[in-house]
Amino acid sequence: MKVPAVLLLTATLALSGCARNDSAATDAPVVSPAAARAAELAASKDPYAPLMRAVFGDDYLPARGHAVEGIGDPDTFQKAYAPIYTGATSTRLPSGETVLVVTSMATDENGDENPALPDPGRLSIYVLRQQGGQWNLVRRHDDVAQLGRVGFVGDLRWVMPGQGRPVLAVEHHESGQGYRGTWLSLFDPSKEKIVDLTGSGIMTESDSTGACPAATHCWSARATWRFEPAANAAAYDDLVLTITGDEDDVADDKAGEPSEDSDPVPAPAKKHSLAGTARYVFQDGSYRLRDGANTLPSF
Repeated sequence: MKVPAVLLLTATLALSGCARNDSAATDAPVVSPAAARAAELAASKDPYAPLMRAVFGDDYLPARGHAVEGIGDPDTFQKAYAPIYTGATSTRLPSGETVLVVTSMATDENGDENPALPDPGRLSIYVLRQQGGQWNLVRRHDDVAQLGRVGFVGDLRWVMPGQGRPVLAVEHHESGQGYRGTWLSLFDPSKEKIVDLTGSGIMTESDSTGACPAATHCWSARATWRFEPAANAAAYDDLVLTITGDEDDVADDKAGEPSEDSDPVPAPAKKHSLAGTARYVFQDGSYRLRDGANTLPSF
């Protein structure tokens, strides 16, 4: 039986089409895991992605811009309460090494960021060096401090308090029952052991207005701070606070004499200034008050 030419042509085209598709599937490029990770880093919007990968390895998730402790090993990963790490800032040391500052917070039973009010933020510092296009971890300082509340470490910036070395300044905040306060902590990432150079923080702001007028002692004051050259050969410049603000000593409602048909008349509040200066010098491993007074009320 003779097959029509049209059918033969159709069959030939169909077979050739199948052959082309099979060939295309067979020739598809195979992407190696290393190439896939490099592509993820390149596509990440996290400016610290290469540094974070060098520190946390497969625990770092470039698409999310943070690392999740243990997630790089899916066979043993426990999602509940796994800390989340996020790159916060970086700088370069005179030695040529790069410093990466990472903040972290705990998570809830579902692995979501949901710290409780009293939970501090955690501060970690890592020192890296780039060699042959690769970042290598030189020193790691996990959890050098726990600061702030609600998982938030505070406000970070780099300062230069002498000898050309950058120091990390952290202004961390606490609040509760209408009271607010801010403390300054300082960390030198060039040290083999990193500690708070202020000891346990120096208060730079204090406010009780949220507790007033119910409170009998109300105030609002803050300090601006700066570094000035040290008079002696100290490792760091002097830290100088300039304090502004005032406080009221509110008298008891029963202090005044009542009229026949009115409530007791409170005595007027006594207002006085909290203005002043305080100079801290670096001595015996930490900043210590030398001149003036830190007039910010504690709570």
